[in-house]
Amino acid sequence: MPTHFTDGVSNVISSNPLYQFGMLDPTKYHIIFDDFDKLPIAANYTLTAISGGSGTSAITSQDVDGGVARLTTAADELDGISAEWLSESFLLESGKKTFIKTRLSVGDAVQSGWMVGLHSTDTTPRDATLRFFFESVDASADVYFNIDDNTTDADSSTIATLSDDTYITLAAYYDGVTSVELFADDVRITTMTDIGLPGAEMALGFGYWNGAAGAETTDFDYVFIAKER
Repeated sequence: MPTHFTDGVSNVISSNPLYQFGMLDPTKYHIIFDDFDKLPIAANYTLTAISGGSGTSAITSQDVDGGVARLTTAADELDGISAEWLSESFLLESGKKTFIKTRLSVGDAVQSGWMVGLHSTDTTPRDATLRFFFESVDASADVYFNIDDNTTDADSSTIATLSDDTYITLAAYYDGVTSVELFADDVRITTMTDIGLPGAEMALGFGYWNGAAGAETTDFDYVFIAKER
């Protein structure tokens, strides 16, 4: 049974100006939660399309309950598109917990590559000098987490194996000390330890590229990033 706190709840001391707010203090975290309800997506992201032929890869918001960003590639192999938040506004710091969570459905789980998470500004995010994101590479349906601090490039073990056009929820939790816990469909799968943190600010980003000729689509239901202030 739920517990009713009729006067609300608080996560700050009684002298804090938000103590009487009745809800948890939202200013304790820096948060981006994009449910893809607003148009155009380019208002918040720099979009970079790779299209080898006459078609153009694109990202559009769909008329779907809950909001969805659909990435549709052009028809040539390695066509695709990435979206990068307009500013690099997340710095991973010792002592500050950080969370990433996303839900996506990949059109072709094997013949594709995609990423979602944090990276330094780069029009080809998979080659960015700083990376802290979920990824899958062409010719594999396996999902892993990649951390690159511009010195050491580290991959987790396999977190999940995707199926075509099937939603999966992925999450990462940096404990603010030395480890990143990784989850698939809200189940903890593995933990990366003794990690090297990227040493500069990064932007939220996501992208998808096809691994064979033919237009493909991938849907991102939401992306969520939160860091303790």
